Amino acid sequence: MPSKADVKAWKAQLVAQAEQQILKLTDSGQFKKYLNTLAKFHHYSARNIDLIYA
Repeated sequence: MPSKADVKAWKAQLVAQAEQQILKLTDSGQFKKYLNTLAKFHHYSARNIDLIYA
């Protein structure tokens, strides 16, 4: 079983990766690519689309 410190580090890494992906979307080309991905998977939830896009 992972220690509390390991879990905390893992969570911090996930948050940092999410922040990087969000910042990438500020580029209009990347945002357009994201919107194209959304259009292809309109029956999926937003969370699942984010997982597919990642």
